[in-house]
Amino acid sequence: MRVKARKGLTALTISILVVASALAGCSNNTNGNTNATKAPSVTKNTNTAVENIGDNKDNGDKPLWDFKYDPPVTITTALIDEDRPNAFKQGETLEDNIHSEWMEENLGIITKYEWTVGKPEDYQTKLQLALATNVKLPDTFYADGDVLQNLITAGKLMPINDAIDKYASPTLKAVFEKYPYVLGELSRDGKIYGIPRFFMGDEGTVMWLRKDWLDKLSLEAPTTLDELETVMKAFSEEDPNGNGQDDEVGWAVPLKEGPWTWMGQSDAIFGAYTEHMINTYDIKSYWNEDENGNLVYGAVHPDAKKYLETMRDWMSKGYIDSEAGVKDPSKSAELAASGKAGLMFGPYWMGAWPLSDTEKIDPNADWEPYPLPAGPDGEVRLAQKTLYGGGLVFRKDFDNIEAWFAYYNKILAKAAGPDDPYYDPRFKDGFHEGYDYVTYNGKVYTGNYKEAGVPEDKWPLPDGNNIDMRWMVSPLFGTNTPQVPYMNTEAIEKFVANPDAEAATPIEVSVKSLNSAQLQGAGINVKQREYEVPNLFTGAATPTMKKNGEFLQKLATETYLQIIYGEKPLDYFDQFVKEWNKNGGEKITAEVNEWYKNNK
Repeated sequence: MRVKARKGLTALTISILVVASALAGCSNNTNGNTNATKAPSVTKNTNTAVENIGDNKDNGDKPLWDFKYDPPVTITTALIDEDRPNAFKQGETLEDNIHSEWMEENLGIITKYEWTVGKPEDYQTKLQLALATNVKLPDTFYADGDVLQNLITAGKLMPINDAIDKYASPTLKAVFEKYPYVLGELSRDGKIYGIPRFFMGDEGTVMWLRKDWLDKLSLEAPTTLDELETVMKAFSEEDPNGNGQDDEVGWAVPLKEGPWTWMGQSDAIFGAYTEHMINTYDIKSYWNEDENGNLVYGAVHPDAKKYLETMRDWMSKGYIDSEAGVKDPSKSAELAASGKAGLMFGPYWMGAWPLSDTEKIDPNADWEPYPLPAGPDGEVRLAQKTLYGGGLVFRKDFDNIEAWFAYYNKILAKAAGPDDPYYDPRFKDGFHEGYDYVTYNGKVYTGNYKEAGVPEDKWPLPDGNNIDMRWMVSPLFGTNTPQVPYMNTEAIEKFVANPDAEAATPIEVSVKSLNSAQLQGAGINVKQREYEVPNLFTGAATPTMKKNGEFLQKLATETYLQIIYGEKPLDYFDQFVKEWNKNGGEKITAEVNEWYKNNK
Protein backbone atom coordinates (compact mmCIF):
# COMPACT_ATOMS: atom_id res chain seq x y z
CA MET A 1 0.00 0.00 0.00
CA ARG A 2 1.37 3.38 -0.96
CA VAL A 3 0.44 6.34 1.16
CA LYS A 4 -0.89 9.40 -0.65
CA ALA A 5 1.84 12.01 -0.98
CA ARG A 6 1.51 15.46 0.55
CA LYS A 7 0.68 18.16 -1.98
CA GLY A 8 3.17 20.96 -2.58
CA LEU A 9 3.04 24.43 -1.09
CA THR A 10 2.21 25.79 -4.57
CA ALA A 11 2.72 29.54 -4.42
CA LEU A 12 5.17 29.23 -1.59
CA THR A 13 7.67 26.97 -3.27
CA ILE A 14 6.94 26.58 -6.95
CA SER A 15 7.80 30.20 -7.67
CA ILE A 16 11.29 29.76 -6.26
CA LEU A 17 11.94 26.34 -7.75
CA VAL A 18 11.23 26.82 -11.43
CA VAL A 19 14.92 26.78 -12.22
CA ALA A 20 15.71 23.70 -10.11
CA SER A 21 15.41 21.15 -12.88
CA ALA A 22 17.49 23.25 -15.24
CA LEU A 23 20.23 23.66 -12.67
CA ALA A 24 20.08 19.99 -11.74
CA GLY A 25 20.63 19.12 -15.38
CA CYS A 26 23.88 21.09 -15.29
CA SER A 27 25.14 19.13 -12.30
CA ASN A 28 25.98 15.96 -14.20
CA ASN A 29 28.67 15.43 -16.80
CA THR A 30 29.55 12.30 -18.63
CA ASN A 31 33.22 12.14 -17.74
CA GLY A 32 32.76 12.75 -14.01
CA ASN A 33 34.97 15.87 -14.09
CA THR A 34 33.37 18.41 -11.75
CA ASN A 35 35.56 21.13 -13.25
CA ALA A 36 33.55 20.83 -16.45
CA THR A 37 30.65 22.73 -14.84
CA LYS A 38 30.90 26.39 -15.78
CA ALA A 39 30.20 28.92 -13.05
CA PRO A 40 28.38 32.23 -13.45
CA SER A 41 28.90 35.20 -11.17
CA VAL A 42 26.82 37.82 -9.40
CA THR A 43 27.35 41.51 -8.79
CA LYS A 44 26.38 43.03 -5.43
CA ASN A 45 25.79 46.63 -4.50
CA THR A 46 28.64 46.58 -1.98
CA ASN A 47 32.37 47.11 -2.05
CA THR A 48 33.00 43.38 -1.97
CA ALA A 49 34.23 41.76 -5.15
CA VAL A 50 32.23 38.57 -5.56
CA GLU A 51 33.45 35.86 -7.87
CA ASN A 52 31.55 32.95 -9.23
CA ILE A 53 28.41 32.77 -7.00
CA GLY A 54 25.12 32.13 -8.79
CA ASP A 55 23.25 34.42 -11.25
CA ASN A 56 23.69 34.19 -15.04
CA LYS A 57 26.94 35.89 -16.05
CA ASP A 58 29.69 33.85 -17.63
CA ASN A 59 32.80 33.49 -15.49
CA GLY A 60 35.06 31.55 -17.78
CA ASP A 61 36.13 28.05 -16.82
CA LYS A 62 35.81 28.32 -13.06
CA PRO A 63 33.66 25.62 -11.43
CA LEU A 64 30.99 26.57 -8.91
CA TRP A 65 33.09 25.56 -5.92
CA ASP A 66 35.98 27.84 -6.88
CA PHE A 67 35.31 31.27 -5.38
CA LYS A 68 36.91 33.76 -3.04
CA TYR A 69 35.73 37.07 -1.57
CA ASP A 70 38.35 39.81 -1.87
CA PRO A 71 38.40 41.70 0.41
CA PRO A 72 37.04 39.09 2.87
CA VAL A 73 33.49 39.29 4.21
CA THR A 74 32.66 38.76 7.88
CA ILE A 75 29.54 36.84 8.91
CA THR A 76 28.43 36.98 12.54
CA THR A 77 26.59 34.19 14.31
CA ALA A 78 25.64 32.82 17.74
CA LEU A 79 26.35 29.43 19.22
CA ILE A 80 25.49 27.03 22.01
CA ASP A 81 29.06 26.52 23.21
CA GLU A 82 28.56 23.14 24.85
CA ASP A 83 31.21 20.72 26.00
CA ARG A 84 32.90 19.61 22.79
CA PRO A 85 35.17 16.60 23.20
CA ASN A 86 37.72 16.21 20.41
CA ALA A 87 36.71 19.56 18.91
CA PHE A 88 40.13 21.24 18.62
CA LYS A 89 43.82 20.61 18.87
CA GLN A 90 45.79 22.23 21.64
CA GLY A 91 46.01 25.99 21.12
CA GLU A 92 43.03 26.17 18.80
CA THR A 93 39.80 27.98 19.67
CA LEU A 94 36.33 28.39 18.26
CA GLU A 95 37.35 31.50 16.32
CA ASP A 96 40.99 30.59 15.62
CA ASN A 97 41.58 27.12 14.23
CA ILE A 98 42.78 25.41 11.09
CA HIS A 99 39.39 25.63 9.38
CA SER A 100 38.73 29.27 10.21
CA GLU A 101 42.16 30.08 8.77
CA TRP A 102 41.38 27.99 5.70
CA MET A 103 38.05 29.77 5.18
CA GLU A 104 39.66 33.20 5.32
CA GLU A 105 42.61 32.31 3.10
CA ASN A 106 40.72 30.27 0.51
CA LEU A 107 37.15 31.58 0.58
CA GLY A 108 37.51 35.06 1.97
CA ILE A 109 34.89 34.34 4.68
CA ILE A 110 35.46 35.19 8.34
CA THR A 111 33.17 33.94 11.12
CA LYS A 112 32.64 36.07 14.22
CA TYR A 113 30.48 35.33 17.24
CA GLU A 114 28.06 37.92 18.60
CA TRP A 115 27.67 35.68 21.65
CA THR A 116 27.97 32.11 22.85
CA VAL A 117 26.12 30.36 25.68
CA GLY A 118 26.57 27.02 27.38
CA LYS A 119 23.05 25.54 27.36
CA PRO A 120 20.11 25.36 24.92
CA GLU A 121 17.79 27.05 27.40
CA ASP A 122 20.27 29.93 27.78
CA TYR A 123 20.34 30.27 23.99
CA GLN A 124 16.57 30.68 23.83
CA THR A 125 16.67 33.21 26.65
CA LYS A 126 19.40 35.18 24.90
CA LEU A 127 17.40 35.35 21.68
CA GLN A 128 14.24 36.43 23.49
CA LEU A 129 16.22 39.09 25.36
CA ALA A 130 17.77 40.36 22.13
CA LEU A 131 14.30 40.62 20.62
CA ALA A 132 12.83 42.36 23.67
CA THR A 133 15.65 44.92 23.95
CA ASN A 134 15.92 45.51 20.21
CA VAL A 135 19.66 44.85 20.11
CA LYS A 136 21.32 43.90 16.84
CA LEU A 137 20.95 40.22 16.01
CA PRO A 138 23.74 38.08 14.52
CA ASP A 139 23.79 37.85 10.73
CA THR A 140 22.71 34.21 10.87
CA PHE A 141 21.67 31.90 13.69
CA TYR A 142 19.49 28.92 14.55
CA ALA A 143 15.90 29.47 15.74
CA ASP A 144 12.81 27.37 16.35
CA GLY A 145 9.52 27.32 18.23
CA ASP A 146 8.01 30.44 19.76
CA VAL A 147 11.15 32.55 19.45
CA LEU A 148 11.26 31.87 15.70
CA GLN A 149 7.64 32.94 15.31
CA ASN A 150 8.21 36.03 17.46
CA LEU A 151 11.18 37.04 15.30
CA ILE A 152 9.09 36.73 12.15
CA THR A 153 6.23 38.71 13.70
CA ALA A 154 8.60 41.47 14.81
CA GLY A 155 9.99 41.80 11.28
CA LYS A 156 13.54 40.97 12.40
CA LEU A 157 14.27 38.29 9.80
CA MET A 158 15.11 38.45 6.11
CA PRO A 159 12.73 36.75 3.65
CA ILE A 160 14.98 34.60 1.47
CA ASN A 161 12.76 33.53 -1.45
CA ASP A 162 14.93 35.41 -3.94
CA ALA A 163 18.15 34.21 -2.32
CA ILE A 164 17.03 30.59 -2.60
CA ASP A 165 16.17 31.18 -6.24
CA LYS A 166 19.57 32.72 -7.02
CA TYR A 167 22.02 30.90 -4.76
CA ALA A 168 20.69 27.58 -3.43
CA SER A 169 22.26 24.47 -4.91
CA PRO A 170 20.26 22.00 -7.03
CA THR A 171 20.60 19.50 -4.17
CA LEU A 172 18.82 21.84 -1.75
CA LYS A 173 16.18 22.95 -4.25
CA ALA A 174 15.34 19.34 -5.03
CA VAL A 175 14.54 18.76 -1.35
CA PHE A 176 12.17 21.74 -1.27
CA GLU A 177 10.47 20.40 -4.38
CA LYS A 178 10.10 16.85 -3.06
CA TYR A 179 9.31 17.68 0.59
CA PRO A 180 7.72 21.16 0.51
CA TYR A 181 6.28 20.73 4.00
CA VAL A 182 9.75 21.15 5.54
CA LEU A 183 9.31 24.89 4.98
CA GLY A 184 6.10 25.14 6.99
CA GLU A 185 7.46 26.45 10.30
CA LEU A 186 9.79 28.85 8.49
CA SER A 187 7.16 30.35 6.21
CA ARG A 188 4.47 32.98 6.54
CA ASP A 189 2.31 34.78 3.98
CA GLY A 190 4.22 33.30 1.06
CA LYS A 191 7.62 34.31 2.41
CA ILE A 192 10.36 31.93 3.50
CA TYR A 193 12.46 33.04 6.47
CA GLY A 194 15.12 30.35 6.78
CA ILE A 195 16.73 27.11 5.69
CA PRO A 196 15.48 24.06 7.61
CA ARG A 197 17.95 22.17 9.75
CA PHE A 198 17.59 18.79 8.09
CA PHE A 199 17.83 15.33 9.55
CA MET A 200 18.78 12.33 7.45
CA GLY A 201 15.35 10.72 7.86
CA ASP A 202 16.88 7.24 7.68
CA GLU A 203 15.72 6.03 11.11
CA GLY A 204 12.41 4.48 10.11
CA THR A 205 11.33 1.46 12.12
CA VAL A 206 12.59 -2.05 11.41
CA MET A 207 11.84 -5.19 13.43
CA TRP A 208 14.70 -6.52 15.55
CA LEU A 209 14.50 -10.18 16.62
CA ARG A 210 16.77 -12.63 18.43
CA LYS A 211 17.45 -14.95 15.51
CA ASP A 212 19.23 -17.40 17.80
CA TRP A 213 15.97 -17.71 19.77
CA LEU A 214 14.01 -18.24 16.58
CA ASP A 215 16.39 -21.01 15.54
CA LYS A 216 16.33 -22.63 18.98
CA LEU A 217 12.52 -22.75 18.98
CA SER A 218 12.28 -23.78 15.29
CA LEU A 219 10.45 -20.60 14.35
CA GLU A 220 10.52 -18.44 11.25
CA ALA A 221 10.66 -14.66 11.33
CA PRO A 222 7.05 -13.38 11.41
CA THR A 223 5.57 -11.63 8.39
CA THR A 224 2.11 -10.90 9.85
CA LEU A 225 0.74 -9.78 13.21
CA ASP A 226 -0.68 -13.27 13.83
CA GLU A 227 2.74 -14.82 13.24
CA LEU A 228 4.31 -12.14 15.44
CA GLU A 229 1.98 -13.12 18.28
CA THR A 230 3.03 -16.75 17.89
CA VAL A 231 6.69 -15.74 18.15
CA MET A 232 6.09 -13.53 21.20
CA LYS A 233 4.19 -16.33 22.92
CA ALA A 234 7.10 -18.74 22.37
CA PHE A 235 9.67 -16.18 23.50
CA SER A 236 7.64 -15.57 26.67
CA GLU A 237 6.83 -19.16 27.59
CA GLU A 238 9.47 -21.55 26.22
CA ASP A 239 12.63 -20.41 28.04
CA PRO A 240 14.63 -19.36 24.96
CA ASN A 241 17.55 -18.09 27.05
CA GLY A 242 17.85 -21.56 28.56
CA ASN A 243 18.37 -20.56 32.20
CA GLY A 244 15.45 -22.59 33.50
CA GLN A 245 13.67 -19.50 34.82
CA ASP A 246 10.51 -17.79 33.67
CA ASP A 247 12.27 -14.45 33.16
CA GLU A 248 11.78 -13.82 29.42
CA VAL A 249 9.23 -11.61 27.71
CA GLY A 250 8.35 -11.43 24.07
CA TRP A 251 8.56 -7.69 23.41
CA ALA A 252 10.57 -4.92 25.05
CA VAL A 253 8.63 -1.72 24.34
CA PRO A 254 8.72 1.66 26.14
CA LEU A 255 5.23 3.12 26.69
CA LYS A 256 5.95 5.74 29.34
CA GLU A 257 5.80 8.43 26.65
CA GLY A 258 3.17 6.73 24.51
CA PRO A 259 3.33 4.68 21.31
CA TRP A 260 5.86 6.86 19.47
CA THR A 261 9.37 7.67 20.59
CA TRP A 262 12.96 7.79 19.33
CA MET A 263 13.71 4.08 19.89
CA GLY A 264 11.45 1.12 20.63
CA GLN A 265 8.41 2.74 19.01
CA SER A 266 5.31 0.70 18.22
CA ASP A 267 4.27 2.31 14.93
CA ALA A 268 4.67 -1.10 13.29
CA ILE A 269 1.56 -2.21 15.19
CA PHE A 270 -0.77 0.71 14.59
CA GLY A 271 0.59 1.00 11.06
CA ALA A 272 -0.63 -2.53 10.40
CA TYR A 273 -4.20 -1.31 11.02
CA THR A 274 -4.38 2.29 9.87
CA GLU A 275 -2.65 5.11 8.03
CA HIS A 276 -3.35 7.37 11.01
CA MET A 277 -0.07 7.46 12.90
CA ILE A 278 -0.23 7.91 16.68
CA ASN A 279 1.82 10.13 18.99
CA THR A 280 0.21 10.92 22.34
CA TYR A 281 3.27 12.73 23.66
CA ASP A 282 3.38 15.53 21.09
CA ILE A 283 0.27 17.49 20.16
CA LYS A 284 1.95 18.58 16.89
CA SER A 285 2.17 15.04 15.50
CA TYR A 286 0.82 12.94 13.94
CA TRP A 287 -1.87 14.70 11.92
CA ASN A 288 -3.18 12.77 8.91
CA GLU A 289 -5.93 13.34 6.35
CA ASP A 290 -9.35 11.78 6.85
CA GLU A 291 -11.67 10.69 4.02
CA ASN A 292 -12.72 14.33 3.51
CA GLY A 293 -9.20 15.69 3.22
CA ASN A 294 -9.21 17.26 6.68
CA LEU A 295 -6.43 16.71 9.20
CA VAL A 296 -7.18 14.53 12.21
CA TYR A 297 -4.97 13.94 15.24
CA GLY A 298 -4.07 10.25 14.99
CA ALA A 299 -4.35 9.58 18.72
CA VAL A 300 -8.10 10.36 18.66
CA HIS A 301 -8.97 8.73 15.33
CA PRO A 302 -11.31 5.72 15.71
CA ASP A 303 -8.70 3.40 14.16
CA ALA A 304 -6.57 3.86 17.28
CA LYS A 305 -8.92 1.44 19.07
CA LYS A 306 -7.59 -1.40 16.90
CA TYR A 307 -4.08 -0.70 18.16
CA LEU A 308 -5.26 -0.42 21.77
CA GLU A 309 -7.22 -3.67 21.52
CA THR A 310 -4.18 -5.57 20.27
CA MET A 311 -1.81 -4.06 22.84
CA ARG A 312 -4.31 -4.75 25.63
CA ASP A 313 -4.62 -8.38 24.56
CA TRP A 314 -0.85 -8.93 24.35
CA MET A 315 -0.27 -7.24 27.70
CA SER A 316 -2.89 -9.47 29.38
CA LYS A 317 -1.19 -12.56 27.94
CA GLY A 318 2.23 -11.52 29.22
CA TYR A 319 3.81 -11.06 25.80
CA ILE A 320 4.72 -7.40 26.50
CA ASP A 321 7.05 -6.22 29.25
CA SER A 322 4.76 -5.61 32.22
CA GLU A 323 6.79 -2.51 33.18
CA ALA A 324 6.51 -0.93 29.73
CA GLY A 325 4.31 1.85 31.08
CA VAL A 326 7.06 3.24 33.32
CA LYS A 327 9.99 2.69 30.97
CA ASP A 328 11.61 5.09 28.55
CA PRO A 329 13.50 3.80 25.47
CA SER A 330 16.80 3.36 27.28
CA LYS A 331 15.24 1.27 30.05
CA SER A 332 13.44 -0.97 27.56
CA ALA A 333 16.70 -1.38 25.66
CA GLU A 334 18.36 -2.53 28.89
CA LEU A 335 15.78 -5.33 29.16
CA ALA A 336 16.49 -6.44 25.58
CA ALA A 337 20.26 -6.21 26.03
CA SER A 338 20.08 -8.22 29.27
CA GLY A 339 18.89 -11.27 27.33
CA LYS A 340 15.33 -11.18 28.65
CA ALA A 341 13.43 -10.03 25.57
CA GLY A 342 13.52 -11.25 22.00
CA LEU A 343 11.78 -8.45 20.09
CA MET A 344 12.24 -4.71 19.82
CA PHE A 345 11.32 -2.26 17.08
CA GLY A 346 13.45 0.71 16.15
CA PRO A 347 16.05 2.30 13.84
CA TYR A 348 18.75 0.47 11.90
CA TRP A 349 21.53 1.71 14.19
CA MET A 350 20.25 -0.43 17.07
CA GLY A 351 22.34 -3.23 15.57
CA ALA A 352 25.34 -1.63 17.28
CA TRP A 353 24.02 0.07 20.39
CA PRO A 354 22.11 -1.07 22.39
CA LEU A 355 21.40 -4.55 21.06
CA SER A 356 24.99 -5.65 20.56
CA ASP A 357 25.44 -5.31 24.33
CA THR A 358 23.52 -8.60 24.64
CA GLU A 359 26.71 -10.39 23.60
CA LYS A 360 28.22 -9.42 26.97
CA ILE A 361 25.59 -11.64 28.59
CA ASP A 362 25.33 -14.27 25.87
CA PRO A 363 28.16 -14.54 23.30
CA ASN A 364 25.80 -16.44 21.00
CA ALA A 365 23.16 -13.69 20.96
CA ASP A 366 22.20 -12.76 17.42
CA TRP A 367 19.93 -9.77 16.90
CA GLU A 368 18.85 -9.51 13.26
CA PRO A 369 16.65 -6.94 11.48
CA TYR A 370 13.52 -7.91 9.55
CA PRO A 371 10.77 -6.14 7.56
CA LEU A 372 7.69 -5.06 9.48
CA PRO A 373 4.78 -7.51 9.82
CA ALA A 374 1.58 -6.93 7.85
CA GLY A 375 -1.83 -6.37 9.37
CA PRO A 376 -5.08 -8.30 8.80
CA ASP A 377 -5.60 -6.62 5.42
CA GLY A 378 -1.98 -7.07 4.33
CA GLU A 379 -1.10 -3.46 5.11
CA VAL A 380 2.33 -2.27 6.27
CA ARG A 381 2.93 1.32 7.36
CA LEU A 382 5.37 3.17 9.57
CA ALA A 383 5.66 6.70 10.81
CA GLN A 384 8.07 8.95 8.96
CA LYS A 385 10.59 10.37 11.38
CA THR A 386 10.92 14.13 11.41
CA LEU A 387 12.97 15.37 8.46
CA TYR A 388 13.82 18.76 9.95
CA GLY A 389 13.88 20.75 13.16
CA GLY A 390 13.92 24.53 13.33
CA GLY A 391 15.99 26.48 10.88
CA LEU A 392 18.87 28.76 10.02
CA VAL A 393 17.60 32.32 9.81
CA PHE A 394 19.10 35.65 8.80
CA ARG A 395 19.03 39.16 10.23
CA LYS A 396 16.79 41.45 8.18
CA ASP A 397 19.67 43.69 7.05
CA PHE A 398 22.21 40.93 6.42
CA ASP A 399 24.38 41.95 3.45
CA ASN A 400 26.18 38.72 2.55
CA ILE A 401 23.49 36.11 2.03
CA GLU A 402 25.17 34.86 -1.16
CA ALA A 403 28.41 34.21 0.75
CA TRP A 404 26.51 32.15 3.31
CA PHE A 405 24.91 30.09 0.53
CA ALA A 406 28.24 29.66 -1.23
CA TYR A 407 29.72 28.11 1.91
CA TYR A 408 26.57 26.09 2.73
CA ASN A 409 26.52 24.64 -0.80
CA LYS A 410 30.18 23.67 -0.52
CA ILE A 411 29.77 21.80 2.78
CA LEU A 412 26.55 20.14 1.67
CA ALA A 413 28.29 19.02 -1.53
CA LYS A 414 31.10 17.40 0.45
CA ALA A 415 28.55 14.99 1.88
CA ALA A 416 26.70 14.57 -1.42
CA GLY A 417 29.85 13.66 -3.36
CA PRO A 418 31.58 14.51 -6.64
CA ASP A 419 28.40 14.65 -8.74
CA ASP A 420 27.28 17.79 -6.91
CA PRO A 421 28.41 20.87 -8.90
CA TYR A 422 29.54 22.60 -5.69
CA TYR A 423 31.77 19.68 -4.66
CA ASP A 424 35.22 20.95 -3.70
CA PRO A 425 37.86 18.34 -4.65
CA ARG A 426 40.14 19.72 -1.95
CA PHE A 427 37.84 17.93 0.51
CA LYS A 428 37.88 14.55 -1.21
CA ASP A 429 39.77 12.81 1.61
CA GLY A 430 38.42 14.88 4.48
CA PHE A 431 38.50 18.45 5.67
CA HIS A 432 42.09 18.71 6.90
CA GLU A 433 44.93 16.22 6.98
CA GLY A 434 45.92 15.34 10.51
CA TYR A 435 42.44 16.24 11.76
CA ASP A 436 39.88 13.89 10.22
CA TYR A 437 42.22 11.83 8.07
CA VAL A 438 45.88 10.87 7.78
CA THR A 439 48.02 10.17 4.71
CA TYR A 440 50.68 7.54 5.31
CA ASN A 441 52.81 5.66 2.76
CA GLY A 442 50.69 7.03 -0.03
CA LYS A 443 47.39 5.83 1.44
CA VAL A 444 44.60 7.79 3.10
CA TYR A 445 43.30 6.59 6.47
CA THR A 446 40.22 7.95 8.24
CA GLY A 447 40.48 5.91 11.44
CA ASN A 448 41.83 2.73 13.05
CA TYR A 449 45.29 4.26 12.79
CA LYS A 450 46.97 1.84 15.20
CA GLU A 451 45.69 -1.22 13.32
CA ALA A 452 46.84 0.33 10.04
CA GLY A 453 50.36 0.84 11.40
CA VAL A 454 50.23 4.65 11.24
CA PRO A 455 52.86 6.10 13.62
CA GLU A 456 51.39 7.72 16.72
CA ASP A 457 52.91 11.10 15.95
CA LYS A 458 50.67 11.25 12.87
CA TRP A 459 47.45 10.48 14.72
CA PRO A 460 45.06 13.45 14.94
CA LEU A 461 44.78 12.99 18.72
CA PRO A 462 47.02 11.02 21.10
CA ASP A 463 44.27 8.48 21.79
CA GLY A 464 43.84 7.69 18.09
CA ASN A 465 40.55 9.54 17.68
CA ASN A 466 39.87 12.13 15.01
CA ILE A 467 39.06 15.77 15.56
CA ASP A 468 35.27 16.14 15.43
CA MET A 469 35.18 18.60 12.55
CA ARG A 470 31.54 19.61 13.07
CA TRP A 471 32.57 22.27 15.58
CA MET A 472 35.03 23.96 13.25
CA VAL A 473 33.06 23.58 10.05
CA SER A 474 29.47 24.26 11.07
CA PRO A 475 29.09 27.36 13.31
CA LEU A 476 27.33 29.19 10.46
CA PHE A 477 24.83 26.31 10.38
CA GLY A 478 24.02 26.00 14.09
CA THR A 479 26.82 23.41 14.58
CA ASN A 480 25.00 20.79 12.48
CA THR A 481 26.83 19.87 9.29
CA PRO A 482 24.48 20.39 6.31
CA GLN A 483 22.72 17.32 5.00
CA VAL A 484 19.44 16.59 3.26
CA PRO A 485 16.91 13.82 3.88
CA TYR A 486 17.77 10.36 2.61
CA MET A 487 21.01 11.45 0.97
CA ASN A 488 22.62 8.15 2.00
CA THR A 489 20.11 5.97 0.14
CA GLU A 490 22.32 5.15 -2.86
CA ALA A 491 25.26 4.37 -0.58
CA ILE A 492 23.13 1.99 1.49
CA GLU A 493 21.91 0.20 -1.62
CA LYS A 494 25.48 -0.02 -2.94
CA PHE A 495 26.90 -1.71 0.15
CA VAL A 496 23.89 -3.94 0.76
CA ALA A 497 24.54 -5.31 -2.73
CA ASN A 498 28.31 -5.54 -2.17
CA PRO A 499 29.67 -4.92 1.36
CA ASP A 500 33.22 -5.11 -0.03
CA ALA A 501 32.76 -2.33 -2.56
CA GLU A 502 35.10 0.66 -2.37
CA ALA A 503 33.79 3.81 -0.70
CA ALA A 504 34.09 6.79 -3.06
CA THR A 505 32.35 9.59 -1.11
CA PRO A 506 32.12 10.71 2.53
CA ILE A 507 28.58 9.35 2.73
CA GLU A 508 29.79 6.01 1.40
CA VAL A 509 32.61 5.96 3.95
CA SER A 510 30.04 6.48 6.69
CA VAL A 511 27.71 3.75 5.42
CA LYS A 512 30.52 1.26 4.88
CA SER A 513 31.52 1.67 8.53
CA LEU A 514 28.19 0.14 9.66
CA ASN A 515 28.33 -3.38 11.04
CA SER A 516 26.54 -6.10 9.10
CA ALA A 517 23.35 -6.00 11.17
CA GLN A 518 23.12 -2.22 10.89
CA LEU A 519 23.66 -2.37 7.14
CA GLN A 520 20.95 -5.00 6.77
CA GLY A 521 18.62 -2.85 8.86
CA ALA A 522 19.38 0.23 6.79
CA GLY A 523 18.66 -1.74 3.63
CA ILE A 524 15.30 -2.86 5.02
CA ASN A 525 14.49 0.73 5.93
CA VAL A 526 15.19 1.87 2.36
CA LYS A 527 12.81 -0.77 0.96
CA GLN A 528 10.10 0.21 3.47
CA ARG A 529 10.18 3.94 2.75
CA GLU A 530 7.25 3.66 0.35
CA TYR A 531 5.15 2.80 3.41
CA GLU A 532 6.22 5.80 5.50
CA VAL A 533 3.44 8.15 6.58
CA PRO A 534 4.50 11.77 7.21
CA ASN A 535 3.06 14.16 9.75
CA LEU A 536 1.07 16.64 7.65
CA PHE A 537 0.99 19.44 10.22
CA THR A 538 4.34 21.21 10.00
CA GLY A 539 3.39 24.71 11.10
CA ALA A 540 4.10 26.52 14.35
CA ALA A 541 2.21 25.51 17.48
CA THR A 542 -1.28 26.97 17.34
CA PRO A 543 -2.59 29.27 20.12
CA THR A 544 -4.68 26.51 21.70
CA MET A 545 -1.80 24.04 21.45
CA LYS A 546 0.25 26.43 23.56
CA LYS A 547 -2.58 26.83 26.06
CA ASN A 548 -3.95 23.29 26.31
CA GLY A 549 -1.42 21.07 24.59
CA GLU A 550 0.43 19.85 27.66
CA PHE A 551 -2.79 18.80 29.38
CA LEU A 552 -4.08 17.02 26.29
CA GLN A 553 -0.80 15.16 25.82
CA LYS A 554 -0.93 13.93 29.41
CA LEU A 555 -4.59 12.96 29.03
CA ALA A 556 -3.89 10.94 25.89
CA THR A 557 -0.79 9.16 27.21
CA GLU A 558 -2.42 8.21 30.52
CA THR A 559 -5.62 7.04 28.82
CA TYR A 560 -3.70 4.80 26.45
CA LEU A 561 -1.85 3.18 29.35
CA GLN A 562 -5.05 2.70 31.35
CA ILE A 563 -6.64 0.87 28.42
CA ILE A 564 -3.56 -1.22 27.58
CA TYR A 565 -3.20 -2.31 31.21
CA GLY A 566 -6.90 -3.14 31.50
CA GLU A 567 -7.62 -0.44 34.06
CA LYS A 568 -10.24 1.02 31.71
CA PRO A 569 -12.42 -0.82 29.17
CA LEU A 570 -11.64 -0.49 25.48
CA ASP A 571 -14.79 1.58 24.95
CA TYR A 572 -13.41 4.17 27.36
CA PHE A 573 -11.53 5.44 24.30
CA ASP A 574 -14.74 7.08 23.10
CA GLN A 575 -15.11 8.95 26.38
CA PHE A 576 -11.47 10.02 26.14
CA VAL A 577 -12.06 11.49 22.67
CA LYS A 578 -14.97 13.54 24.01
CA GLU A 579 -12.80 14.83 26.87
CA TRP A 580 -9.96 15.60 24.47
CA ASN A 581 -12.22 17.64 22.21
CA LYS A 582 -13.95 19.43 25.09
CA ASN A 583 -10.65 20.51 26.65
CA GLY A 584 -9.24 22.24 23.59
CA GLY A 585 -8.82 19.45 21.07
CA GLU A 586 -11.75 20.54 18.92
CA LYS A 587 -10.38 24.08 18.73
CA ILE A 588 -6.88 22.82 17.97
CA THR A 589 -8.26 20.69 15.14
CA ALA A 590 -9.94 23.76 13.65
CA GLU A 591 -6.70 25.78 13.93
CA VAL A 592 -4.66 23.00 12.34
CA ASN A 593 -7.08 22.70 9.43
CA GLU A 594 -7.11 26.45 8.90
CA TRP A 595 -3.32 26.26 8.58
CA TYR A 596 -3.61 23.24 6.29
CA LYS A 597 -6.12 24.94 4.01
CA ASN A 598 -3.71 27.83 3.50
CA ASN A 599 -0.56 25.74 3.04
CA LYS A 600 -1.32 22.47 1.26
